[in-house]
Amino acid sequence: MTDPDEYYAVNTIPAIVWALELYLTAGARFKDRTIEVVFPAGKHKENMRKKGDHEIVVWISNRKIYARARCDFKKECKVNTGRVDGSDRDALKELPWDELNVRAFFKTMVKWIMRMDLDFKTLIRAFNTVCDRRVALPLTTKYGKKFEKFNDYRQHRWPKDATPDNRPRFLEEVLIRVSFWIQSAAQVNALDY
Repeated sequence: MTDPDEYYAVNTIPAIVWALELYLTAGARFKDRTIEVVFPAGKHKENMRKKGDHEIVVWISNRKIYARARCDFKKECKVNTGRVDGSDRDALKELPWDELNVRAFFKTMVKWIMRMDLDFKTLIRAFNTVCDRRVALPLTTKYGKKFEKFNDYRQHRWPKDATPDNRPRFLEEVLIRVSFWIQSAAQVNALDY
């Protein structure tokens, strides 16, 4: 079983919430509508037989991001949870992320964010800013590597195909690096949330 502090979703979703808050404070364009994304979270089994599916739903509504786990077979299933605020990293750890396909997670989150039709430059700047504000700088990782700012970390070994001209690929790479930045800060108690 994976350590809950290492779940990609637990480290990515709060950063998206923080970046969106900053983005909205800047007054950038935003269409207020509900957009959700569903991640498979395993199977509901009874007597060794599959009866239904478990899912984790992440959605934005009224400028807030929420998540919840649900079972599509039984209301009494222990997987079902109430609505969790996307900025609450500790509450997100309680959701059943073990079955999450990590490769598909970032691609799905990119599609979800792209559907919001946000101003791209302002969003990327918001990610850079919140990663600096929410982490005690300079950050020294548990492996002894020191970074003065998130941008130093973000640009390290940056792939050539992740350019601003290819926005989905660029955003995917930013989200991956944001996730590992938040995880690295949490590992050394340098995360302020």
